Amino acid sequence: MRRVSFALAGFVCLLCFGAPRHVAAQEDGDLRLMNEPHSYTDVVDAFDDEDPFDINVTVGYRHEYTYGNIQREGNAAAGMAGRDPNRASQNWVDVAHHTHTRNILDLGLDIGIFRDLAVYGRLPLILSDDRRLASHGNDQFLSASYLDMPADPLFSVPFQSPTRSGLDYVGAGLAWSIFNHHRERELPTWILMIEGRFNLGDPLTACQVNGGAQCRVWTESGGDWTPGTGTDAGETRGTNALRIETRSSWRTRYVEPFAGLLFQVEWPANAERFFLPAGSLNGIVNERPPMIGQFTGGMAIIPWENRAQFQRFAIDVRVMGKYVSEGHGYSPLFDAFGTSNSPYLREPNLEGEAGGGADLRQVPFFGLTDMAPHAELGAHLGIEMRAARFVRFQLEADLWYVAPYVITYADACNPNFEAQDPNDPRVGTCRRGVINPHHRPAIDLPGQNFRVDEQVRLQLQVNVTGMF
Repeated sequence: MRRVSFALAGFVCLLCFGAPRHVAAQEDGDLRLMNEPHSYTDVVDAFDDEDPFDINVTVGYRHEYTYGNIQREGNAAAGMAGRDPNRASQNWVDVAHHTHTRNILDLGLDIGIFRDLAVYGRLPLILSDDRRLASHGNDQFLSASYLDMPADPLFSVPFQSPTRSGLDYVGAGLAWSIFNHHRERELPTWILMIEGRFNLGDPLTACQVNGGAQCRVWTESGGDWTPGTGTDAGETRGTNALRIETRSSWRTRYVEPFAGLLFQVEWPANAERFFLPAGSLNGIVNERPPMIGQFTGGMAIIPWENRAQFQRFAIDVRVMGKYVSEGHGYSPLFDAFGTSNSPYLREPNLEGEAGGGADLRQVPFFGLTDMAPHAELGAHLGIEMRAARFVRFQLEADLWYVAPYVITYADACNPNFEAQDPNDPRVGTCRRGVINPHHRPAIDLPGQNFRVDEQVRLQLQVNVTGMF
Protein backbone atom coordinates (compact mmCIF):
# COMPACT_ATOMS: atom_id res chain seq x y z
CA MET A 1 0.00 0.00 0.00
CA ARG A 2 2.90 2.33 0.81
CA ARG A 3 4.36 1.82 -2.67
CA VAL A 4 0.96 2.49 -4.25
CA SER A 5 0.58 5.67 -2.21
CA PHE A 6 4.01 6.96 -3.30
CA ALA A 7 3.21 6.17 -6.93
CA LEU A 8 -0.16 7.95 -6.69
CA ALA A 9 1.47 10.98 -5.09
CA GLY A 10 4.09 11.11 -7.80
CA PHE A 11 1.43 10.96 -10.51
CA VAL A 12 -0.50 13.82 -8.89
CA CYS A 13 2.69 15.92 -8.72
CA LEU A 14 3.34 15.22 -12.39
CA LEU A 15 -0.16 16.43 -13.27
CA CYS A 16 0.14 19.50 -11.10
CA PHE A 17 3.65 20.62 -12.07
CA GLY A 18 4.64 18.81 -15.24
CA ALA A 19 1.57 19.55 -17.36
CA PRO A 20 1.52 23.33 -16.80
CA ARG A 21 5.20 23.53 -17.63
CA HIS A 22 4.56 21.63 -20.84
CA VAL A 23 1.67 23.94 -21.76
CA ALA A 24 3.74 27.00 -20.93
CA ALA A 25 6.51 25.69 -23.10
CA GLN A 26 4.06 25.23 -25.93
CA GLU A 27 2.73 28.75 -25.47
CA ASP A 28 6.25 30.09 -25.35
CA GLY A 29 7.07 28.16 -28.47
CA ASP A 30 4.01 29.51 -30.30
CA LEU A 31 5.27 33.05 -29.73
CA ARG A 32 8.54 32.23 -31.44
CA LEU A 33 7.17 30.20 -34.28
CA MET A 34 6.73 33.05 -36.76
CA ASN A 35 9.90 33.32 -38.82
CA GLU A 36 9.66 37.03 -39.61
CA PRO A 37 10.39 39.85 -37.17
CA HIS A 38 8.02 42.77 -36.95
CA SER A 39 7.64 44.64 -40.25
CA TYR A 40 9.87 47.49 -39.00
CA THR A 41 12.92 45.18 -39.22
CA ASP A 42 11.65 42.58 -41.67
CA VAL A 43 13.57 42.02 -44.92
CA VAL A 44 12.06 39.78 -47.59
CA ASP A 45 14.50 37.13 -48.78
CA ALA A 46 15.02 34.27 -51.23
CA PHE A 47 16.51 30.78 -51.28
CA ASP A 48 15.55 30.30 -47.65
CA ASP A 49 14.65 26.68 -46.77
CA GLU A 50 11.10 25.96 -47.89
CA ASP A 51 10.53 29.57 -49.03
CA PRO A 52 12.70 29.99 -52.14
CA PHE A 53 11.33 33.39 -53.20
CA ASP A 54 9.60 36.38 -51.57
CA ILE A 55 7.92 39.38 -53.12
CA ASN A 56 5.76 41.96 -51.33
CA VAL A 57 3.41 44.36 -53.13
CA THR A 58 2.05 47.25 -51.05
CA VAL A 59 -0.71 49.73 -51.78
CA GLY A 60 -1.33 52.47 -49.23
CA TYR A 61 -3.25 55.67 -48.73
CA ARG A 62 -1.72 58.51 -46.70
CA HIS A 63 -3.35 61.71 -45.44
CA GLU A 64 -1.13 64.50 -44.11
CA TYR A 65 -2.37 67.65 -42.42
CA THR A 66 0.05 70.36 -41.22
CA TYR A 67 -0.90 73.60 -39.53
CA GLY A 68 0.84 76.38 -37.63
CA ASN A 69 1.19 80.11 -37.19
CA ILE A 70 3.35 82.40 -39.31
CA GLN A 71 4.97 85.12 -37.21
CA ARG A 72 7.05 88.18 -37.96
CA GLU A 73 9.42 90.19 -35.85
CA GLY A 74 7.82 93.50 -34.98
CA ASN A 75 9.46 96.93 -35.07
CA ALA A 76 8.48 100.49 -34.34
CA ALA A 77 7.94 101.33 -38.00
CA ALA A 78 5.35 98.60 -38.23
CA GLY A 79 3.49 99.70 -35.13
CA MET A 80 5.53 97.97 -32.41
CA ALA A 81 6.00 101.10 -30.33
CA GLY A 82 5.81 100.36 -26.62
CA ARG A 83 7.47 96.94 -26.86
CA ASP A 84 10.93 96.31 -25.47
CA PRO A 85 13.33 96.17 -28.46
CA ASN A 86 15.84 94.20 -26.35
CA ARG A 87 13.47 91.28 -25.82
CA ALA A 88 13.14 89.70 -29.25
CA SER A 89 11.09 86.78 -27.92
CA GLN A 90 8.27 89.24 -27.15
CA ASN A 91 8.42 90.88 -30.56
CA TRP A 92 7.06 87.98 -32.62
CA VAL A 93 3.57 88.72 -33.90
CA ASP A 94 1.14 86.28 -35.53
CA VAL A 95 0.51 87.43 -39.10
CA ALA A 96 -1.06 84.34 -40.72
CA HIS A 97 -2.23 80.80 -40.01
CA HIS A 98 -0.99 78.25 -42.53
CA THR A 99 -2.43 74.83 -43.42
CA HIS A 100 -1.00 72.22 -45.76
CA THR A 101 -3.08 69.17 -46.71
CA ARG A 102 -1.84 66.27 -48.83
CA ASN A 103 -3.46 63.04 -49.96
CA ILE A 104 -1.02 60.45 -51.31
CA LEU A 105 -1.28 57.00 -52.86
CA ASP A 106 1.81 54.99 -51.85
CA LEU A 107 2.94 52.10 -54.05
CA GLY A 108 5.70 49.77 -52.89
CA LEU A 109 7.51 46.67 -54.16
CA ASP A 110 9.98 44.49 -52.20
CA ILE A 111 11.81 41.62 -53.91
CA GLY A 112 14.04 39.10 -52.13
CA ILE A 113 17.22 38.38 -54.07
CA PHE A 114 19.04 36.22 -51.52
CA ARG A 115 18.87 35.18 -47.90
CA ASP A 116 18.08 38.33 -45.86
CA LEU A 117 18.88 40.53 -48.87
CA ALA A 118 16.29 42.46 -50.86
CA VAL A 119 15.77 45.32 -53.27
CA TYR A 120 12.77 47.60 -52.99
CA GLY A 121 11.03 50.45 -54.77
CA ARG A 122 8.68 53.21 -53.63
CA LEU A 123 6.43 55.42 -55.77
CA PRO A 124 4.26 58.04 -54.02
CA LEU A 125 1.51 59.52 -56.19
CA ILE A 126 0.23 62.89 -54.94
CA LEU A 127 -3.54 62.91 -55.34
CA SER A 128 -3.95 66.45 -53.99
CA ASP A 129 -1.74 69.09 -52.39
CA ASP A 130 -3.48 72.17 -50.93
CA ARG A 131 -1.82 75.12 -49.17
CA ARG A 132 -3.59 78.08 -47.56
CA LEU A 133 -2.85 81.13 -45.43
CA ALA A 134 -5.57 82.64 -43.23
CA SER A 135 -5.49 86.10 -41.67
CA HIS A 136 -4.66 86.70 -38.01
CA GLY A 137 -5.86 90.30 -38.17
CA ASN A 138 -2.36 91.77 -38.09
CA ASP A 139 -2.00 92.60 -41.76
CA GLN A 140 -0.02 95.77 -40.97
CA PHE A 141 2.95 93.54 -40.07
CA LEU A 142 3.10 92.24 -43.65
CA SER A 143 4.53 95.59 -44.68
CA ALA A 144 7.98 95.70 -46.26
CA SER A 145 8.86 98.78 -44.20
CA TYR A 146 12.33 99.01 -42.74
CA LEU A 147 14.74 101.93 -42.65
CA ASP A 148 13.36 104.36 -45.26
CA MET A 149 11.44 101.81 -47.35
CA PRO A 150 7.79 102.54 -48.16
CA ALA A 151 5.23 100.31 -46.49
CA ASP A 152 4.34 98.10 -49.44
CA PRO A 153 2.77 94.75 -48.44
CA LEU A 154 4.90 91.70 -49.21
CA PHE A 155 1.76 89.61 -49.70
CA SER A 156 -1.84 89.65 -48.59
CA VAL A 157 -3.99 87.19 -46.66
CA PRO A 158 -6.11 85.17 -47.04
CA PHE A 159 -3.90 83.45 -49.61
CA GLN A 160 -4.55 80.20 -51.47
CA SER A 161 -2.27 78.10 -53.65
CA PRO A 162 -3.60 75.98 -56.49
CA THR A 163 -4.28 72.29 -55.89
CA ARG A 164 -1.31 70.30 -57.13
CA SER A 165 -1.10 66.61 -58.05
CA GLY A 166 1.25 64.21 -59.80
CA LEU A 167 4.20 61.89 -59.26
CA ASP A 168 6.57 63.00 -56.52
CA TYR A 169 9.65 60.78 -56.86
CA VAL A 170 10.70 57.18 -57.39
CA GLY A 171 12.70 55.54 -54.64
CA ALA A 172 14.95 52.50 -55.12
CA GLY A 173 16.92 50.85 -52.36
CA LEU A 174 18.76 47.86 -50.97
CA ALA A 175 17.94 46.25 -47.60
CA TRP A 176 20.27 43.76 -45.89
CA SER A 177 19.56 41.94 -42.65
CA ILE A 178 23.08 41.60 -41.28
CA PHE A 179 21.84 39.61 -38.26
CA ASN A 180 18.52 37.81 -37.87
CA HIS A 181 17.31 37.05 -34.35
CA HIS A 182 15.21 34.14 -35.58
CA ARG A 183 18.22 32.38 -37.10
CA GLU A 184 20.70 33.18 -34.32
CA ARG A 185 18.92 33.58 -31.01
CA GLU A 186 21.90 35.14 -29.25
CA LEU A 187 22.04 38.03 -31.76
CA PRO A 188 19.53 40.84 -32.45
CA THR A 189 17.92 41.51 -35.79
CA TRP A 190 19.98 44.24 -37.46
CA ILE A 191 19.31 45.67 -40.92
CA LEU A 192 20.97 48.26 -43.11
CA MET A 193 19.05 50.19 -45.78
CA ILE A 194 20.40 52.43 -48.54
CA GLU A 195 17.88 54.27 -50.73
CA GLY A 196 18.08 56.75 -53.57
CA ARG A 197 15.17 59.06 -54.36
CA PHE A 198 14.98 60.44 -57.87
CA ASN A 199 12.82 63.36 -58.91
CA LEU A 200 9.88 62.91 -61.27
CA GLY A 201 7.64 65.53 -62.80
CA ASP A 202 7.89 69.31 -62.90
CA PRO A 203 9.31 71.23 -59.91
CA LEU A 204 7.15 73.53 -57.85
CA THR A 205 6.51 77.01 -59.23
CA ALA A 206 5.22 79.78 -56.97
CA CYS A 207 1.51 80.28 -57.73
CA GLN A 208 -1.67 81.76 -56.33
CA VAL A 209 -5.34 81.18 -57.05
CA ASN A 210 -7.04 84.27 -58.40
CA GLY A 211 -9.66 83.23 -60.92
CA GLY A 212 -7.43 80.29 -61.82
CA ALA A 213 -3.80 79.48 -61.18
CA GLN A 214 -1.44 82.40 -61.77
CA CYS A 215 2.21 81.45 -61.49
CA ARG A 216 5.38 83.54 -61.52
CA VAL A 217 7.50 82.63 -64.54
CA TRP A 218 10.92 84.17 -65.09
CA THR A 219 12.52 84.52 -68.51
CA GLU A 220 16.16 85.37 -69.15
CA SER A 221 17.44 87.44 -72.05
CA GLY A 222 21.03 88.64 -72.28
CA GLY A 223 21.61 88.09 -68.58
CA ASP A 224 18.52 90.10 -67.57
CA TRP A 225 15.58 88.39 -65.85
CA THR A 226 11.98 89.42 -66.49
CA PRO A 227 8.98 88.12 -64.46
CA GLY A 228 5.89 86.93 -66.26
CA THR A 229 2.76 84.85 -65.69
CA GLY A 230 2.20 81.14 -66.33
CA THR A 231 -0.22 78.37 -65.33
CA ASP A 232 2.00 75.35 -64.52
CA ALA A 233 2.26 75.07 -60.72
CA GLY A 234 4.40 71.90 -60.77
CA GLU A 235 4.02 69.08 -58.28
CA THR A 236 7.43 67.96 -56.95
CA ARG A 237 10.29 69.43 -54.93
CA GLY A 238 12.58 68.89 -57.90
CA THR A 239 15.33 67.31 -55.81
CA ASN A 240 17.16 64.00 -55.50
CA ALA A 241 18.05 62.44 -52.15
CA LEU A 242 20.19 59.74 -50.58
CA ARG A 243 18.91 58.01 -47.43
CA ILE A 244 20.96 55.71 -45.20
CA GLU A 245 19.16 53.94 -42.38
CA THR A 246 19.93 51.25 -39.82
CA ARG A 247 17.38 49.40 -37.67
CA SER A 248 17.63 46.79 -34.94
CA SER A 249 15.19 44.74 -32.83
CA TRP A 250 15.13 41.90 -30.29
CA ARG A 251 12.12 39.62 -29.79
CA THR A 252 11.31 38.78 -26.15
CA ARG A 253 8.11 36.80 -25.72
CA TYR A 254 5.24 39.23 -26.28
CA VAL A 255 7.30 42.30 -27.18
CA GLU A 256 9.93 43.23 -29.76
CA PRO A 257 11.79 46.45 -28.82
CA PHE A 258 13.45 48.24 -31.74
CA ALA A 259 15.45 51.34 -32.59
CA GLY A 260 16.62 53.05 -35.76
CA LEU A 261 18.82 55.85 -37.10
CA LEU A 262 18.22 57.69 -40.39
CA PHE A 263 20.32 60.21 -42.31
CA GLN A 264 19.17 62.00 -45.49
CA VAL A 265 21.01 64.40 -47.77
CA GLU A 266 19.18 66.16 -50.61
CA TRP A 267 20.35 68.18 -53.60
CA PRO A 268 18.60 70.00 -56.49
CA ALA A 269 17.75 68.02 -59.63
CA ASN A 270 15.52 69.64 -62.24
CA ALA A 271 14.79 72.44 -59.74
CA GLU A 272 18.42 73.56 -59.87
CA ARG A 273 17.41 76.58 -61.96
CA PHE A 274 15.29 77.72 -58.97
CA PHE A 275 17.93 77.01 -56.31
CA LEU A 276 20.79 78.49 -58.37
CA PRO A 277 19.29 80.63 -61.16
CA ALA A 278 22.63 82.33 -61.90
CA GLY A 279 24.80 79.32 -61.17
CA SER A 280 26.87 78.48 -58.11
CA LEU A 281 27.92 82.00 -57.11
CA ASN A 282 30.63 82.50 -54.52
CA GLY A 283 28.38 84.59 -52.29
CA ILE A 284 25.63 82.01 -51.86
CA VAL A 285 25.69 80.45 -48.39
CA ASN A 286 23.12 77.65 -48.82
CA GLU A 287 22.77 75.91 -52.17
CA ARG A 288 20.95 72.75 -51.05
CA PRO A 289 17.86 71.81 -49.03
CA PRO A 290 18.33 70.95 -45.34
CA MET A 291 19.87 67.64 -44.28
CA ILE A 292 17.86 65.40 -41.94
CA GLY A 293 18.87 63.11 -39.09
CA GLN A 294 16.27 61.05 -37.25
CA PHE A 295 16.19 58.66 -34.28
CA THR A 296 13.36 56.17 -33.73
CA GLY A 297 12.75 54.06 -30.64
CA GLY A 298 9.80 51.88 -29.75
CA MET A 299 8.41 48.39 -29.51
CA ALA A 300 5.98 46.03 -31.17
CA ILE A 301 3.58 44.35 -28.75
CA ILE A 302 2.54 40.96 -30.15
CA PRO A 303 -0.19 39.44 -27.95
CA TRP A 304 -1.18 36.72 -30.41
CA GLU A 305 0.08 34.81 -33.42
CA ASN A 306 -0.75 31.49 -35.06
CA ARG A 307 1.92 29.80 -37.14
CA ALA A 308 -0.41 27.20 -38.63
CA GLN A 309 -2.51 29.94 -40.24
CA PHE A 310 0.37 32.45 -40.72
CA GLN A 311 -1.52 34.96 -38.60
CA ARG A 312 -0.26 37.68 -36.29
CA PHE A 313 -1.61 40.71 -34.47
CA ALA A 314 0.79 43.47 -33.36
CA ILE A 315 0.60 46.94 -31.83
CA ASP A 316 3.42 49.30 -32.84
CA VAL A 317 4.36 52.18 -30.51
CA ARG A 318 7.22 54.57 -31.32
CA VAL A 319 8.76 57.91 -30.37
CA MET A 320 10.83 59.85 -32.90
CA GLY A 321 13.22 62.76 -32.83
CA LYS A 322 14.37 64.61 -35.94
CA TYR A 323 17.01 67.27 -36.57
CA VAL A 324 16.64 69.44 -39.68
CA SER A 325 19.73 71.45 -40.57
CA GLU A 326 19.96 74.94 -42.04
CA GLY A 327 19.22 74.94 -45.76
CA HIS A 328 17.59 76.58 -48.78
CA GLY A 329 14.15 75.37 -49.79
CA TYR A 330 10.38 75.55 -49.69
CA SER A 331 8.82 77.21 -46.64
CA PRO A 332 5.10 77.64 -45.86
CA LEU A 333 5.42 81.11 -47.46
CA PHE A 334 6.93 79.80 -50.71
CA ASP A 335 3.92 80.62 -52.91
CA ALA A 336 3.18 83.93 -51.17
CA PHE A 337 6.77 85.18 -51.44
CA GLY A 338 7.26 83.85 -54.96
CA THR A 339 4.20 85.67 -56.34
CA SER A 340 4.75 88.90 -54.39
CA ASN A 341 4.35 92.18 -56.25
CA SER A 342 6.57 94.02 -53.79
CA PRO A 343 9.62 95.42 -55.63
CA TYR A 344 11.83 94.13 -52.80
CA LEU A 345 11.00 90.55 -53.78
CA ARG A 346 9.99 90.96 -57.40
CA GLU A 347 13.18 92.66 -58.61
CA PRO A 348 16.29 90.50 -59.18
CA ASN A 349 19.30 90.94 -56.90
CA LEU A 350 22.73 91.75 -58.25
CA GLU A 351 25.73 89.60 -57.43
CA GLY A 352 27.42 92.68 -55.96
CA GLU A 353 27.13 96.46 -55.80
CA ALA A 354 26.28 98.15 -59.09
CA GLY A 355 28.82 100.42 -60.74
CA GLY A 356 32.49 100.18 -61.54
CA GLY A 357 31.91 98.49 -64.88
CA ALA A 358 31.91 94.97 -63.41
CA ASP A 359 29.89 92.28 -65.14
CA LEU A 360 27.59 91.24 -62.29
CA ARG A 361 24.99 88.52 -62.67
CA GLN A 362 21.34 88.96 -61.75
CA VAL A 363 19.66 86.59 -59.28
CA PRO A 364 15.84 86.47 -59.46
CA PHE A 365 13.70 85.44 -56.49
CA PHE A 366 11.60 82.28 -56.97
CA GLY A 367 10.12 82.12 -53.46
CA LEU A 368 12.73 79.78 -51.93
CA THR A 369 14.35 81.00 -48.71
CA ASP A 370 17.12 80.04 -46.31
CA MET A 371 15.65 78.38 -43.20
CA ALA A 372 17.13 77.98 -39.72
CA PRO A 373 17.92 74.59 -38.18
CA HIS A 374 15.28 73.13 -35.91
CA ALA A 375 14.07 69.99 -34.14
CA GLU A 376 10.92 67.89 -34.49
CA LEU A 377 9.41 65.42 -32.01
CA GLY A 378 6.96 62.72 -33.06
CA ALA A 379 4.88 59.81 -31.78
CA HIS A 380 3.61 56.82 -33.78
CA LEU A 381 0.84 54.32 -33.12
CA GLY A 382 0.25 51.44 -35.50
CA ILE A 383 -1.92 48.34 -35.64
CA GLU A 384 -0.76 45.49 -37.83
CA MET A 385 -2.74 42.36 -38.70
CA ARG A 386 -1.46 39.53 -40.80
CA ALA A 387 -4.82 38.02 -41.61
CA ALA A 388 -3.53 35.13 -43.73
CA ARG A 389 -0.36 33.83 -45.29
CA PHE A 390 -0.42 36.26 -48.19
CA VAL A 391 -2.13 39.37 -46.75
CA ARG A 392 -1.10 41.99 -44.19
CA PHE A 393 -3.04 45.09 -43.11
CA GLN A 394 -1.57 48.14 -41.37
CA LEU A 395 -3.26 51.17 -39.84
CA GLU A 396 -0.88 53.93 -38.65
CA ALA A 397 -1.08 57.40 -37.12
CA ASP A 398 1.82 59.85 -36.62
CA LEU A 399 1.78 63.12 -34.69
CA TRP A 400 4.70 65.57 -34.98
CA TYR A 401 5.48 68.78 -33.13
CA VAL A 402 7.88 71.18 -34.86
CA ALA A 403 9.89 73.58 -32.72
CA PRO A 404 9.65 77.26 -33.81
CA TYR A 405 12.18 78.18 -36.49
CA VAL A 406 12.99 81.15 -38.71
CA ILE A 407 12.10 80.70 -42.39
CA THR A 408 13.81 83.87 -43.72
CA TYR A 409 17.36 83.28 -42.55
CA ALA A 410 19.73 84.35 -45.35
CA ASP A 411 22.86 86.14 -44.16
CA ALA A 412 23.81 89.37 -45.91
CA CYS A 413 27.36 88.12 -46.55
CA ASN A 414 29.11 84.81 -47.10
CA PRO A 415 32.18 84.90 -44.79
CA ASN A 416 33.44 81.58 -46.17
CA PHE A 417 34.69 83.18 -49.39
CA GLU A 418 37.26 85.98 -49.46
CA ALA A 419 37.64 88.15 -52.57
CA GLN A 420 41.21 88.60 -53.75
CA ASP A 421 40.65 92.21 -54.80
CA PRO A 422 39.45 94.60 -52.03
CA ASN A 423 37.78 96.67 -54.77
CA ASP A 424 35.73 93.67 -55.93
CA PRO A 425 32.09 94.92 -56.14
CA ARG A 426 30.96 91.63 -54.60
CA VAL A 427 32.52 92.74 -51.30
CA GLY A 428 30.16 95.70 -50.89
CA THR A 429 29.78 96.58 -47.20
CA CYS A 430 30.75 93.10 -46.00
CA ARG A 431 33.45 93.13 -43.32
CA ARG A 432 34.25 89.55 -44.24
CA GLY A 433 33.47 87.64 -47.40
CA VAL A 434 31.21 88.76 -50.23
CA ILE A 435 27.56 89.68 -50.73
CA ASN A 436 25.04 86.82 -50.53
CA PRO A 437 22.66 87.29 -53.51
CA HIS A 438 20.01 85.17 -51.75
CA HIS A 439 19.72 87.85 -49.04
CA ARG A 440 16.57 90.00 -49.26
CA PRO A 441 16.63 92.83 -46.65
CA ALA A 442 12.82 93.10 -46.55
CA ILE A 443 12.55 89.61 -45.05
CA ASP A 444 16.07 88.62 -43.94
CA LEU A 445 17.27 91.59 -41.89
CA PRO A 446 16.95 91.29 -38.08
CA GLY A 447 13.60 92.77 -37.11
CA GLN A 448 12.08 91.72 -40.46
CA ASN A 449 12.33 87.92 -40.17
CA PHE A 450 9.44 85.51 -40.54
CA ARG A 451 9.18 82.26 -38.61
CA VAL A 452 6.87 79.26 -38.10
CA ASP A 453 5.42 78.74 -34.63
CA GLU A 454 3.21 76.04 -33.05
CA GLN A 455 3.48 73.82 -36.12
CA VAL A 456 1.86 70.39 -35.82
CA ARG A 457 1.73 67.64 -38.43
CA LEU A 458 -0.76 64.77 -38.35
CA GLN A 459 -0.38 61.77 -40.65
CA LEU A 460 -2.85 58.90 -41.08
CA GLN A 461 -2.04 55.91 -43.25
CA VAL A 462 -3.52 52.56 -44.21
CA ASN A 463 -1.56 49.89 -46.11
CA VAL A 464 -2.46 46.56 -47.66
CA THR A 465 0.42 44.23 -48.51
CA GLY A 466 0.31 41.11 -50.64
CA MET A 467 3.07 38.70 -49.53
CA PHE A 468 4.03 36.06 -52.09
